Amino acid sequence: MGESLTFAMIGTYLTYFYVDEVHLDPALVGLGFMLSYGVWNSINDVIAGYISDRTRTRWGRRIPYILFCTLPMMITFILIWTPPIGGAPLSEPMNIWIFLYFLIIVCVFELMYTFVDVAWNALFPEMYEELTERSEVIIYRQVFAIMGTVLTFVAAPPLIDSFTKRFGTFKGWTLVGITVSLIAGGAFLLSLLGSRERKEFSVKGTLPVKEAFKVTFSNKSFLTAAFLILTTSWVWSLLEALTPFMIVYMCGGTVADIALVGAPSLFLGILFYPMWRKLCIRYGAKKMLTLATVLAVSNLVLFILLADSVLKAIILMGSFGAINGGVQIARELLIPDVIDEDEVKTGFRREGIYYGARTFVDRFALSLTGASTAFIFTLAGFVPGVPQPPEVIFKMRLANVLVLLIALSAFLISAKFYPLDAIRVAEIRAKLKELHRRAE
Repeated sequence: MGESLTFAMIGTYLTYFYVDEVHLDPALVGLGFMLSYGVWNSINDVIAGYISDRTRTRWGRRIPYILFCTLPMMITFILIWTPPIGGAPLSEPMNIWIFLYFLIIVCVFELMYTFVDVAWNALFPEMYEELTERSEVIIYRQVFAIMGTVLTFVAAPPLIDSFTKRFGTFKGWTLVGITVSLIAGGAFLLSLLGSRERKEFSVKGTLPVKEAFKVTFSNKSFLTAAFLILTTSWVWSLLEALTPFMIVYMCGGTVADIALVGAPSLFLGILFYPMWRKLCIRYGAKKMLTLATVLAVSNLVLFILLADSVLKAIILMGSFGAINGGVQIARELLIPDVIDEDEVKTGFRREGIYYGARTFVDRFALSLTGASTAFIFTLAGFVPGVPQPPEVIFKMRLANVLVLLIALSAFLISAKFYPLDAIRVAEIRAKLKELHRRAE
C-alpha cells in the first residue's frame, strides 16, 4: 500500500501541483520530471539493488534500508509539497531556483524511496520460496496495492479540496503531503513486523560489481522476463493515458465517469485472484501469463472498437479486470524464478540487483506510452478542446488497436524465448532445496 500510494500520488499530482498551483513553467516541470524519473531513477534503481546485495549487518541486507531510509523518504516527500515560495504562486514562471529545488528534492526523495522499495521487494522471494506461498502472498500485495490506488483517486481529491479551502492552498498541500507520508511511511515500517531474512544469504555477500552487472544483463531468463514485464506495463500505461479520452470522446461520458468505469475493473480483479493463483500453481507462471495477456489485450481491443457508451465501457472494463488479475499475479512470479535460477548458477542470492534492474527496464514503458499517444493523436488528427468528428474517433480507435497489437506481438516473441516454464522451474526449486539443505 505504501509503495502504490506514494508512486500514484507522485504520478497523479506532482506535475499538476507545480504547474497549476506553484506556477512554475511547464517546460521546467517537464524537464525536472524527465531528469528525476527518466534519468536519475533509471540509474539509482540498479545501484541501490547492488548496494543492498552487498550489505552485511547484524539486522540483514534489506531490513536496515527499510528501517533507516523510510523517515528521510517521508521528510523529503513532505518537502516536495512545500516549495519555498512564500505562500503565494510564482510571479515569474521561469524561476530557476524553484526549478532546482524541485529537481533536487525529488531526486533525494526518489533515492530514499528506491532504497526502501528495492529492499522491500527483495525480501519477497527470499521469505517465500515455494510457488504456493509466493502466489498467495502476491494476492495480498495486489489487494493492498489497489487500496493505495483507491486512496489516491478516491480519498485524496476531497482531502486536497478540504485542506486547501481551510488552511490555504500551500499549507493545505503541505498537510496533504504530511498525511500521505504518514500513511505510506507507516505502511513500510509496519511491514518490518513480519519481515525476516536468512543469515546465510547475507554472509555469502554477492558478486564483484563488474561481474554482477555482466551476469545480470546477459542473463537470458532475466532479459526475456523483463521484456515481458515491460510490454504488459506498456499496455497498462497506454490504457491509463487514453482512458479519459476514450470515456469522453468515444463513450460520450465525462471525466467523473472515469472512476465509475474503472471501479469494476479493480474489484473484479481482486475477486478473480484466487482462481488465477490456482492456475499459476498448476500450469506455471509462463503459460498463465501468456494466456492472461492474450485474453486481456483481446478484451481491450473489443473495448476500443465497441464501447460507445459508459454502460458498455463499464461492462468491458469489468471483464478486463477479471482477466487482468491473471496478468498481475503471473508476472510477479517471473523475477523470483529468475533469482532462484541465478542462485543455482552463481551461488548467491541477488534479489536487490534483479529488482533494481527490473525497475530500470520497466521505466521504459512510460517512454513507449508517450510515443504511442503521440502516434495515435497525430494519425487521427485529434484537435484538443473541441468536439471530434466521427472520422477522428474512428482513426483513434484503429490506431489504438494497432499499438496494442504491436505490444502483444512483442510480448509473444519474448514469451517464446523465456526459458523458465513449469518443468524448468520445478527442476530449479529441487536444486535449490538441496543447496540450502547443504548450507544448513
